Amino acid sequence: MVSTPMTSQDALWLTMDRPNNLMVIDTVMWFRTVPDWSEVEKVIATRLVDQFPVFRSRAVKKGTSWVWDEVPDFSLEDQLHRVTLDDPGDFKVLRQFVASQRSVAFTKSRPVWSLYFIENVHFEDGSVGAAVLARFHHAIADGIRLTQAVMGLCDLDPSDVTAVGRPFTHPSTPVQVVASVAKETLSDLADFGTATVRRVGGVASSARDVVVRAVTGDPVEAASSVVDDSKSIFAIGTQALRFPERLMDVNQLVSSSDNRVANDATIPGKYLLSGTSVKTVWSGTPQRHKDADWAPIIELDDVKAIGRATGTTVNDVMISAVAIGLTRYLNENGDDRTDELIWMVPVSIQPVEPGVPKELGNHFALVVLRMPIGITDFAECLANMHERMERIKSSDEALVTFGLQRGIANAPSPLAVGLTNYFANKAVGVLTNVPGPRAPMTLAGTLVDGVLGWAPCSGDQPMTICIFSYNGKVTVGFGADKTLVPDLNRLSELFYEGFNDMYAEIVEGAPSD
Repeated sequence: MVSTPMTSQDALWLTMDRPNNLMVIDTVMWFRTVPDWSEVEKVIATRLVDQFPVFRSRAVKKGTSWVWDEVPDFSLEDQLHRVTLDDPGDFKVLRQFVASQRSVAFTKSRPVWSLYFIENVHFEDGSVGAAVLARFHHAIADGIRLTQAVMGLCDLDPSDVTAVGRPFTHPSTPVQVVASVAKETLSDLADFGTATVRRVGGVASSARDVVVRAVTGDPVEAASSVVDDSKSIFAIGTQALRFPERLMDVNQLVSSSDNRVANDATIPGKYLLSGTSVKTVWSGTPQRHKDADWAPIIELDDVKAIGRATGTTVNDVMISAVAIGLTRYLNENGDDRTDELIWMVPVSIQPVEPGVPKELGNHFALVVLRMPIGITDFAECLANMHERMERIKSSDEALVTFGLQRGIANAPSPLAVGLTNYFANKAVGVLTNVPGPRAPMTLAGTLVDGVLGWAPCSGDQPMTICIFSYNGKVTVGFGADKTLVPDLNRLSELFYEGFNDMYAEIVEGAPSD
């Protein structure tokens, strides 16, 4: 029997499994014609199981460590399921089936993945096709690697495989960062401003040092350093409040969204000093049963048109549309308790390369996105979101959080789970935006009409949202706890209405109602 040691980051996802929030990534793709099932089986066998040993292995705990043990009597048939939707077999029925499977846990005696071939899927144009639901435990890999593996089942332009996800670019060296900031911001600052910048820069450099200590196996020292950094930030803020006339100097430093040193200085407080997620209508303890929904498809050209008109990116536009939908949902439910929602956003910390590594695994960090809520003016919402996203991009947050995640993963299991839940409960859920293949792809010779996926929720998070682009179209999926969000379809509707209103006002010049 072949055994492969599991990394601490991969093993952490196994220990995080809870009956009410499974650590499973779900992906669905649909077809307007029915692929040949025997050909689909061959593709899965040759391009997935034969290529990646983890798909024919089970997770086994040996002592205090987890390993992947290849199953000696592995049978692909055990992982594959063929089902037929009940009439009328429309997308509502398909969504119900997907939702029902999101509550089903894997048994550790077999490989922790499964695939459903779903027939009798009826489309609005009268065609009858099929769908494939693939479910993978997060311990196997992160969302980007799993998406690449699933896309690898299909035939597509080879250049598009690398286009799945976004490549991570390492920031400049600390010396380059400090030199650049100094050149741009320090020349005109007064004595107090100069001193403040030096202290902020010191905190930022220390934040980068946290990564080194956490990755090299000293998570306690790393955590202690973050606390000390937070105290330094408080000291800076205290001085500024004692001398209000000097606030302008500080503001000149921090107001620029591309100021990496200033943005890095906020990282410790962002994760350690913020409380739990703000209370809303969907707050509470998740239960076992989950729901899944997705909005009508949006043309990518329409998204780009909004971006061109406002000087924002596709990502800015789509996340702003989500924010508008959530705002409308909260307003409709009479909830005005917050002007901001915190989301965890996965960021790959490795370059996206043509060849998917056989080991797969998790190579990502979670960064915090503070989503503005309550902004009804579309242009204002877009500008606000753009500024927030630029601050994240112009920081080393992904590197710092990856180091902290590494330190947590290497801690004893009860402590690791507790710390993970502590950070998870600061957010309402997980928000992903995955750029998929730009050209059409086929599975076993059958054209793929659409693709979508859902990341898992952890802790007491009630919601997950996925934005996925493919072949010039964008699909937004919503996953949620059925008890806490009993009307998920309404949230999808409000998002779609919000996007259309945004397009009408900004691109067509028509005021929204």
